[in-house]
Amino acid sequence: MDSSQLSNWHGCHQEWAFRGLVQINKKDPAETLRPSEAIAAGSLGHKYLEIYYATLAATQDGGLAAKTALAFDPNKADEADKHQFPLDPALQGMVRDRVIDYFMMYSPERDYKPAWKRKPTCVTIKRCRLCGAIRNGKPLPESGCQHEVVETLADSYVRDSLIEKGFSYKLYESSQYLFVLEGRIDFMGEAQDGTLLWMDHKFQFREHQLYHKSLQFKNYSLATGLNMAVINYVRLHTKVGPKTFVRQPLSFSSMEMRQWKEELIDIYVTIAKTIASPDYYLGDNHSFAESQNRGSCGGAWGKSCQYAPMCEEYEPAIRNAVRKRDFTTKKEWRPW
Repeated sequence: MDSSQLSNWHGCHQEWAFRGLVQINKKDPAETLRPSEAIAAGSLGHKYLEIYYATLAATQDGGLAAKTALAFDPNKADEADKHQFPLDPALQGMVRDRVIDYFMMYSPERDYKPAWKRKPTCVTIKRCRLCGAIRNGKPLPESGCQHEVVETLADSYVRDSLIEKGFSYKLYESSQYLFVLEGRIDFMGEAQDGTLLWMDHKFQFREHQLYHKSLQFKNYSLATGLNMAVINYVRLHTKVGPKTFVRQPLSFSSMEMRQWKEELIDIYVTIAKTIASPDYYLGDNHSFAESQNRGSCGGAWGKSCQYAPMCEEYEPAIRNAVRKRDFTTKKEWRPW
């Protein structure tokens, strides 16, 4: 599971099941097919920074990295939406301009240095020192070369930047369970003093501070083994101000991580036992034993939970009718 799924479990077991196990959304296109402006803007901003930092890690050239990132065309790249990225052109321009401001604010000399690792290339070209035959790691039959003395003509490794990297962290394994924590981290690198850290980008229309010990941030530090981290706020204000670019440092002690790992394993065990129960039914009626958290039906930001109309029906037949009428299989939005 990932951090979002774990958060849903803590909020409401019913919502967690509808989102993660049954995987349904409302048929309303606003819920199913089209992301909100905030999600679309954040996705676009993340893509610009992904290209920038990946290029910077590979080339060490800030100018080239910025140029490469700004050459990205979201409409051309968005095949899922038939090359019409679901964000108003004016807002697309706002995000792009704010990214330019970001490059000026955090020049390579002032910014964190993106990390990279050595990754084998797909092809390693070698040449026999005795007969000169070219081979791809093994003797080529057509050359007749069977010698074992070779020299490498091409570098066997390339720089693989640790930008937007997914992870699968084995949390716990036994004869009964295998628990895996998954996620994707925006940036891993080092500060000017050499401190290793991870960084999470947050693009915001409205300024708000995130809880620094959130489940997501704990999971990132647990998976990476890094105690230091940064929340990288990029706010889409009309004009650049003191709070447009803010970097909030985070730290997690080794003791915190050990305790969190134990707590997380307990959470996984609870989930595993719950869904393994014969009373936990995932049939057409979508009836889940004692799984609703009625306090979550009102949702947040004035928007009620999309699954509330089903949960409000106590008769299985009626609940199933509402599900068939108003809900469909969830479609994940992936523009690129």
